[in-house]
This record gives sequence, structure tokens and C-alpha cells, in this order.
Amino acid sequence: MKSRKTRYACLLLFVFFSLLLPQGKGTAQNATVIFECEDIGVEARRVLSNLKEERRRFEKQKQFLDRRENELKILQQEVDKKLKRLTGLQEELKELLAEKKERESAKVKKLSKIYQKRDPAGAAATLASMEKKLAVSILSLMRDKYAGEILDNMDREKAVEYSTSLGRLQN
Repeated sequence: MKSRKTRYACLLLFVFFSLLLPQGKGTAQNATVIFECEDIGVEARRVLSNLKEERRRFEKQKQFLDRRENELKILQQEVDKKLKRLTGLQEELKELLAEKKERESAKVKKLSKIYQKRDPAGAAATLASMEKKLAVSILSLMRDKYAGEILDNMDREKAVEYSTSLGRLQN
């Protein structure tokens, strides 16, 4: 029989190399053969059993974390795809809005030319009854002299309101 110190030394070496050796079939048996230890006792078996159980828990945890990491990578790829798609849609929307604004601007220019050809009193009556923003846009595109004549033919409150808005547009 070996002494107690020898058995503990053998156990420590066995545990140390069990932790260092790669996991695989017969690892613990190979370590036993390497140290040629006799029966290392119940306490040593309990420690080894606990170490093996701990190693299994770590392996399960590692597998779980690996799966979660893969899931997160997949989710990140999906988020990136959706973000790219949203960015593309946002750009498309900007283009559509710019196109709409351009068309509206062209229509306002056309209306401005039409109202410039009308007599100032009739144009003033029509502009006074339409939406203020559109009326001011039409007036802003007219020659100053003709816009002044139209404002002269409006009631005083509307003329002041439209003139104030025209002044703000030009600043």
C-alpha cells in the first residue's frame, strides 16, 4: 500500500492531467495507466466524479452558447437585410417626394402664368378664395407688377396677409 501522501500526490497529478488532457474516450483510463496508481480512494473518486460532472456542465453550457451565438449571427444578418431594405425604401421615398415636389412646382408655375393672363380683379377674387399657401406660391412666381395689381384688387386684410407671407418667402 502506498502512503496517504503518495495517494494524494497521485490524485493531484491525476486530476491535473485529467483537466489538461483533451476530452475523449478512455482519457481517465489513460491517466490511470500513466500514473499506475493503486486505488486512490473514495474521496478521490468523488472529486473525479464532480470534476467530470463539472466538465459536462461546461460542455453543455459551451454548446448552448455556441447555438445562441449562431442564432444571434442569423438574427443579425436578418436585421442587416431589413435595414438595407429600409434604407433602399427610404431613398426611393425621397426620390418620389422630390419628384412630387417637382411636379407640384411645375403645376404652380403653370397656374401662375394662367393667373397672370387674367384681369387683376378676377384673379384677385379667385386667389382670395383659394388655400393661402397655394395662392402665395402663385403670386410669388408672377412678375412683381402684376402680383401688386392683384393684391390691390383684394380686400385689405387678405392683401396684408398674402403680402406678409410673400415677404417671408423671399427671406
